[in-house]
Amino acid sequence: MKNRFMLVAVLLCAATVLGWSQFYRDYDDATRKSLAEATWLAGKQYQAVGKTAKGAEYVEMAFHIWPDLDTSSISDIALPSAAELLAQGGARLIAAPADEQSAARTLSSFFLRFVAALLDEDAPTAAGFLDGSVYLVKLGSEVSRSDAEDQLSTLFESVSLAGLGPSDVYELDTLVTTKAPASLSAAWGDTWILKVKAKADFSQYLPFWEQQQQFYVRSDASQRYIAAIGQGAPPAAWRPATAGPAAAAAPTASAAETTQAIRDAWTGCLAAFLSKNADAAVTFMDDEVRLLRMQQTVSREELKASFVGTFESTDFGGVTLEDLVDPETVFVQRTSDFEGEVDGPVYLLGAKAKMDLSDTIPFWTTWQGYYFHPVDGAWSMFAIR
Repeated sequence: MKNRFMLVAVLLCAATVLGWSQFYRDYDDATRKSLAEATWLAGKQYQAVGKTAKGAEYVEMAFHIWPDLDTSSISDIALPSAAELLAQGGARLIAAPADEQSAARTLSSFFLRFVAALLDEDAPTAAGFLDGSVYLVKLGSEVSRSDAEDQLSTLFESVSLAGLGPSDVYELDTLVTTKAPASLSAAWGDTWILKVKAKADFSQYLPFWEQQQQFYVRSDASQRYIAAIGQGAPPAAWRPATAGPAAAAAPTASAAETTQAIRDAWTGCLAAFLSKNADAAVTFMDDEVRLLRMQQTVSREELKASFVGTFESTDFGGVTLEDLVDPETVFVQRTSDFEGEVDGPVYLLGAKAKMDLSDTIPFWTTWQGYYFHPVDGAWSMFAIR
């Protein structure tokens, strides 16, 4: 039985999630839900290997696609992919998916990140999704991973992909995943086929490029690879070359520590807020805080007075941080916003609110963003969007 899964389209660029095109708005509910699940899965897999900013973009986008997404139903987040293994610099055993739907969702996530690497114009990472050699059915020959990387580099030097999303490259509602013939899986390992219709034409630079594309994705004992591309099938006797490990720098401890310190400052502020301790809550803020949506700048004392007013009219009895915001949506990333306007590097912490406090806190929104910079050895909040 075939499972139709939408290729999750995420514009991977320096812009924030809210600036992404809402390509999914005309899709039916079932398709949007599947889209959201695959997007969330991709995001959690990126976060698991330290790519927090990239992962956060996917996670936040998933909740934009389907606000009622139930992440507890997505049980295969541990399945690795080429992108994860690139980041880890090592291999992990792939467990067999529990069912065809789970396999299709995971394969859609795998393909999503392959397309993301293309749109990032990142030839080494994109090539890392390929087997040691890839059979190009259209040409009747194979290409090595290193030669494929060279071809991708030529494409990126010749054509700018800046500002493009997957919906500009592919007809996103045509992605279909099916199980490959048993004979192929017996020869290569567990193998699946992904089919998708291309919108853009890069055939001048990529010899495998066709309007209707077909990717053979196989699993060995360590990870998944794209082993063949094209309509039809490779010769029965053909085997992909062994793929060597691809190295990538691991996240630095200082980056992880910075992320955690900012999260700690944010959770400290919210914890004090929930305990109705206005004095403690504002200690995590600058002397002046910019409320970007309201186009205002308020003093720490003014915020304190606003909090006190909220405490008088709102009962937080038994409310936890997890009740106030969705922990699955929290991300921290370095940003160029306010560069030169404040001292030190600037980081953005984003989260989705679960409670609506807009009646008493005017700057409160569903999707929240808090800007932090270092002050006297601690991280201080100076702007809220």
